[in-house]
Formats: sequence, structure tokens, C-alpha cells
Amino acid sequence: MPMILNGLDLFMDLIMKSKYIVSIIGAGISTSAGIPDFRGPNGLYSRKDVPAEKLFDIGYFRSDPSLFYSHAAELVAPALHAKPTLGHLFLRKLEDLGKLKMTVSQNIDGLHEVAGLRNVIDIHGNFRKYFCVSCGAEHPEPQKLNETISASAYDGTPPKCPACGGVVKPDVVFFGEPVKDLERALTEVQRADLLICIGSSLTVYPVSTLPSYLADASKLVIINADETPYDDRAKVVIHDDIDGTVDKLHLL
Repeated sequence: MPMILNGLDLFMDLIMKSKYIVSIIGAGISTSAGIPDFRGPNGLYSRKDVPAEKLFDIGYFRSDPSLFYSHAAELVAPALHAKPTLGHLFLRKLEDLGKLKMTVSQNIDGLHEVAGLRNVIDIHGNFRKYFCVSCGAEHPEPQKLNETISASAYDGTPPKCPACGGVVKPDVVFFGEPVKDLERALTEVQRADLLICIGSSLTVYPVSTLPSYLADASKLVIINADETPYDDRAKVVIHDDIDGTVDKLHLL
């Protein structure tokens, strides 16, 4: 008789048989660490007290960076003090096993970096690096800057570049700026024999296009609280808690 596999068994079977796994991670992988989902029901983009359309607009930042930095404490502090989730540690385990070759992250919290993932494309950048918008110099002490702007006493004054006095900006992709390493991300997805999408709605461009580049013979696994446009294409779809799901795989 043929073996009948449930979702988790099939997921594990796909992992074991795969030689080149690529993952795409979105905000859902970090919410259990206390990182708010900006696009969630209580997220930044749904709040009436925050002009979110201006907060991450590069043109507005260049003309008035104080708006962004007046909210920087609540943006940066959660990422600075959070710890990686089981979802992050699961991916680290796959990478350590030589299975996971690349992670494409939509997240700017940098928790995948803290978890020890080495092969990452931060397609939207992250809050762990800063640079000067005038001279391009990388800020020499991003950790110290993070601690400064997440302190309760921070008054929202834009930090200045020690080299030229220009405004320092986090290495995060704002609206009006190109995403990072998109071509490289496309190439990695095309090389994958298994694509694992965790905590992403797969609706935000351009990451929303990446699964469409997966080869016909390659497999797609989606772990996300809500439905995605690629659920019909996926071999395994799990609409459940991410940490609980990966814990049941007993890889950690």
C-alpha cells in the first residue's frame, strides 16, 4: 500500500529529499518575538495617529528626517531587544544541515542575523546598519546608535554623521528606493528544488513575484496564518502557528 503522509510528514519528507532549499520569510516569523507586523490589523499602517505613508517615504525623509526619528524608538526598540523565534532557529538548523542555501528576508528586524543565519538576502535592509545620506559613509557604531534612539529619553533629533555632519539613515529600504539584490533573489528561487515561505502574505511587491519563478518540478511549502495567492501552487500549506509547527518537526 502507498504511504499516506499528512502535512507535517510530507514537509519533513520534502526537506530530507531536497538538495537546494531557499526560504522566504515575512513579518509572521517574528511576531511571537514581540515584533509588530506593520501591515497587521494593529500595525503601523492601520494606525490613525501615525502618518505611515510619510514615515518610510525617502523623499519626505530627505526633506524632514525628524518625522521618522520621532517614531524611531518604537520602531527600533522591539527589534533591538527581541530574541529569535523557533521559526528563525528552525531555518538556522536547516542551514547548519547544509539543506538551506539562502533566505530571502522581507523583515527589517534583523532577528535572522541574531539567530546565526549566514546566507541571507535582506531585500528590505534592516535596522542593524546605518549610513549617511550625504556622503554614504556607514555609521561606525550602529549598535550604539540603536541603543540611543531606542532609549526612553530620546527626543527624536536625527543623528548626524561623524564624518560630514549629514543625516544618518538606517539601512532600510524606504518607499521610493529600490529593493536590494532582487536579481540575486530571483536566481536563488530558480535554483531551488524546495521553496519554504514562512510568515509572508506573498502579496507585497516585488517579493510577491518570487514564487512564480520556481521551476515546475520544484516544490513549494507555505506556513502562514492566512491564505496566500500561492496556496493552490503549494505542495504543503499550513495555516497555523509558525513556532508550534516547526517544533512538531523535532529538528530543534
